[in-house]
Amino acid sequence: MIENRKEEHVRIAENENVTTDHNFWDDIHVIHQAIPEIDFDHIDTEVNILGNRLNFPLIISSMTGGTPLAKRINENLSDAAEKFGIGMGVGSMRAAVEKRELADTYSMLSSKKIPMKMANIGAPQLIPQSKRAFSDGDIEYLFNLIGANFLIIHFNFLQEMVQPEGDRNARGILKRIEEIAGSYPVIAKETGNGFSREAALALRDHGVKAIDVGGVGGTSFAAIEYYRAMKTDDREKMNSGKTFWNWGIPSPASIKYCNVGLPVFGSGGLRNGLDLAKVIMMGGELGGFARSLLKNADQSPHELENQINFIIRDFKVAMFLTGSKNVQELRKARYFVTEPLKSWIMAYEW
Repeated sequence: MIENRKEEHVRIAENENVTTDHNFWDDIHVIHQAIPEIDFDHIDTEVNILGNRLNFPLIISSMTGGTPLAKRINENLSDAAEKFGIGMGVGSMRAAVEKRELADTYSMLSSKKIPMKMANIGAPQLIPQSKRAFSDGDIEYLFNLIGANFLIIHFNFLQEMVQPEGDRNARGILKRIEEIAGSYPVIAKETGNGFSREAALALRDHGVKAIDVGGVGGTSFAAIEYYRAMKTDDREKMNSGKTFWNWGIPSPASIKYCNVGLPVFGSGGLRNGLDLAKVIMMGGELGGFARSLLKNADQSPHELENQINFIIRDFKVAMFLTGSKNVQELRKARYFVTEPLKSWIMAYEW
């Protein structure tokens, strides 16, 4: 059942090693400015993204929904998003279509004053001939369920290839995205493997409003599916999970690749405020945090708020130490890149 799978995903993400072998944010080295010439207490962290004003360039990335466990997690995350004035996306909302009684695991967002709310559907479920395809009515229902500002369409085809229940048909997705983008402001999001420049150009040309790169560096859904396959001794899927554990494009490189004239969000492996600052320096508009917030969102709302406070403070410290009095100036902060990320970035600069 879908809710059992979702709860499995959460528990595996909380308790197992499902991160990729290398975090590419560590390959970005920021030049320290010993004479900042700014006042820390007057640093401006506000950003305006597609008409939405956020107190910080930070979003809680899509994680979960569709189970009683997810209801508690989304309640705590949405409370934090409201308190800090940051954006939030929910996990895949297919469960709310297939079982309307699960709608309340998402719908608490509708009553929260969150400046940027993002509904979420899966690209594999857009194929018209799919048995589980979303209808126009389904999409409208999900968008209104949380009072969304944007509709995330997430791309998780590696996960689909590894999980037993996976959808294997991707033909016709771009045409359907273009149709949906005519009615909703669409954000295209990868779920851990990144977007190439070719993909970014195609998404732009088919009407999406922003791209969330969701690249390599954090949670590997191939790894999560590896642990699920282990429970059923599915050796074929275990083998694929191991083979593709580190598959994809590093998040910082994908930000560069996706510089095609749309706002780009950097997610995948962010751990702290310094990583968030690096997203901005690399050209991203917002940074998305997911698994690093999950355990506190599940167990301790107080610690979740503390954790976000730490991220924000360290983000401002990075701004201070680069002499950046606002986010626009942070984009000009100096840094250099070492291997292996350097070669990934140069791949589109020959």
